[in-house]
Amino acid sequence: MKIVQLSEKFRMQSEPLRSEDRSPTRFQECLAFVSSQKRSNTILALDLDFRRDTSSVLDDALQIFNDTKDYLCAVKINFHLLFSLSGEQIGQLNEEIIKSGIPSIADIKLNDIDNTNRVATEYLWKRGFSAVIVNPFVGYEGGLDVVFKRASELGKGVITLAYMSHKGADEGYGLELKDGQTVFELLLGRAVLWQADGIIMGSTRTDRIAYARRKIPGSMMILSPGSGAQGGMSRESYLAGSDYLIYGRSIVESRSPRDSARQIYETMLPLIEKGRRHEVHS
Repeated sequence: MKIVQLSEKFRMQSEPLRSEDRSPTRFQECLAFVSSQKRSNTILALDLDFRRDTSSVLDDALQIFNDTKDYLCAVKINFHLLFSLSGEQIGQLNEEIIKSGIPSIADIKLNDIDNTNRVATEYLWKRGFSAVIVNPFVGYEGGLDVVFKRASELGKGVITLAYMSHKGADEGYGLELKDGQTVFELLLGRAVLWQADGIIMGSTRTDRIAYARRKIPGSMMILSPGSGAQGGMSRESYLAGSDYLIYGRSIVESRSPRDSARQIYETMLPLIEKGRRHEVHS
């Protein structure tokens, strides 16, 4: 199997994957509004490390959120909390997040048959999540179709993986297919075809972020994890086309989560106020 940077066939195309755009969805509008009001594009990955005694996990998660919420536009919750908290506790956490006017994203990279996906997301919606991250590899019909349709009915968001942030991501997303495109380009095309609210693009790969920004509709958001602990480049990712930057351990595991969140906010604020990345959209 061949791993490539970007297939030459697709690199030379200047046209977007779909020229027409659509009006922002309810979730896109919500996230954009909060970001504008807060002057922040920081999404907190509330990833608390493993502990044998989970009795204080909820209190600790709430403490970190309340300490940093002034500098956040959204919160992302992964298995770190979904496995350590009960459904009722997840609901309590989301209630506090939503009460603060901040959307909550379930990061489960959903990748199963339609019935399983339907049941899983109904529980997520019941527990207060505003959006879900899914893996488009599983396909649409009999897979993620029910997720997109139900999310649309409820005004929820669906975000698809396009290129993750870890070092080994090239081994999957960088594979070249028989038709000459990469897995990344295939998944990018699916996000556009299925009208996803946004895509996940690791901030460790700014060249791919810039490529994706040129190819997708303007209303489709790019959310980039990997800044901080994984060595991603926040400023460069933003200028390349990322709309929102996701931070986890660099905030959650710091001595002062509030100070760390504020430092990120102050670093990005001049770029956000400037309006950014004209070279990408031109």
